[in-house]
Amino acid sequence: MKNIVLACLVLLLISPAAFAQRPIRPLLPLRAYTLQDYQPVDFAEALVFPDGMEMASFAGVAMNARGNLVILSRGTPTFLEFDSNGQFVRSFGEDGLFARSHGLHIDRDNNIWTTDVRDHVVMKLDADGNVLMTLGTKGTAGEWNEATGAHLLSEPNDVALDSQGNIYVAQGHGGEFPRVLKFDPNGQFITQWGSRGYGPNEFVAAHAIEIDADDVVYVADRENMRVQRYDTEGHLLREWKFDAMVCAMYLHDDGYLYITTGFDGELAKVDMEGNVLGAIGSPGTGNGQFGEAHALTLDRDDNVYISDVILRRIQKFEKRQ
Repeated sequence: MKNIVLACLVLLLISPAAFAQRPIRPLLPLRAYTLQDYQPVDFAEALVFPDGMEMASFAGVAMNARGNLVILSRGTPTFLEFDSNGQFVRSFGEDGLFARSHGLHIDRDNNIWTTDVRDHVVMKLDADGNVLMTLGTKGTAGEWNEATGAHLLSEPNDVALDSQGNIYVAQGHGGEFPRVLKFDPNGQFITQWGSRGYGPNEFVAAHAIEIDADDVVYVADRENMRVQRYDTEGHLLREWKFDAMVCAMYLHDDGYLYITTGFDGELAKVDMEGNVLGAIGSPGTGNGQFGEAHALTLDRDDNVYISDVILRRIQKFEKRQ
């Protein structure tokens, strides 16, 4: 009953477009002990935004080579950058570049990779937001087919790179082509795998993707409440099932996977056997709560930053010393 009441509370805050993505069920908590390592920071104090800047729906977060937090916004300006003390550094990026920004990844060369679920493209940008490469056909959704020359993506959600610089795109935000597509470092198509469904190697929404140091590919299958693990050729290695959505992932060099559970409203720490070691957060509007815990990253001090696309804020969880 408590979860249903909280779900109704958050429901009052969201738009019809966001409502279409919500699970038609009571919101679910992970069955886990409290994540004792972390405590929420007041979201009004975690980051110092410029005076007068209107809060937007923040789609993605990532750390750049300077150890600064970069935020991908669905408003104007496109990118925001903050230092390790939460002080505003700069805004950058072309206004109007995205129809609906979604995923953000910054590679080891400080290039910025983004996805657009409405314009159906993946873009590689330099550190100042200038476009270097585009995958997909802007404004047109469909199936990638080398035989017919159709270079189409369909709602690309997230992007990651392996140790060789190959590009992996997780796509399908509810449409008919949820899958993973692989490209070489120059953007040449290599292969793709997955289809819509509930069984092995199928997805409802391939919402996030991460690749570890051994080039194991992790795909968050959000509505199926699982992570599917693959080799770089798309062979399924293992499936991890959870009691809640898996919306975002971050593979930390501490040997753990950190996840958010989207509308289910939590941050969780997961070991490499897929066991949830602890979780913190809940659906709601208070500090440490979420409308939708959409994307996450960790800084050099292991503090966690989570973008909330519904409540239009960044929630910080500070690592306890």
